Amino acid sequence: MTRPLSSQTRPIRPLAALMLTTTLAVSLTVGSAYAQSQTRPQPAPKDPVAEMLLSKGERYHRAPDSAQDPDELRQTQALNAEIVAQNDLAENEDRANQSAQAEAQRRWQAEVDQTEAQARADRERHEADLRAADEAQARYERDMADWRATAAACQRGDTARCNAGRKTPN
Repeated sequence: MTRPLSSQTRPIRPLAALMLTTTLAVSLTVGSAYAQSQTRPQPAPKDPVAEMLLSKGERYHRAPDSAQDPDELRQTQALNAEIVAQNDLAENEDRANQSAQAEAQRRWQAEVDQTEAQARADRERHEADLRAADEAQARYERDMADWRATAAACQRGDTARCNAGRKTPN
């Protein structure tokens, strides 16, 4: 008589159930912590002027324009307009400087490219000159070896070789 397979798998079921509940608990804990960190309000950007005044014991509250002195408002607006104009001027100068820098960079790169091309051409010309010199040296050595062989043949009395090796003057 054979036993059913279910009795063989029973010890594994409690372990699997324990692992499943542990995994579920961990993921819920991590998920809720993540959700809480995402829902926390981010601190508002701080006003450095207000912080400085608070550190000196003062409170900073901007009064509405209607409650401010009209002469002071005009003066403030004029100063603000002057600052905006200075900022615009500085921005325009920056743009002009960037444009001049880009043009100088372009000219420099063109000069570098031209110098590199000239160096390549000089190197190729030099290598061609070296090859030509090597060929001339090899030709000279062959001609000298032939001349020496002809001279030796003439000294030995080999008239056929001696006459064959003589070159007629141009």
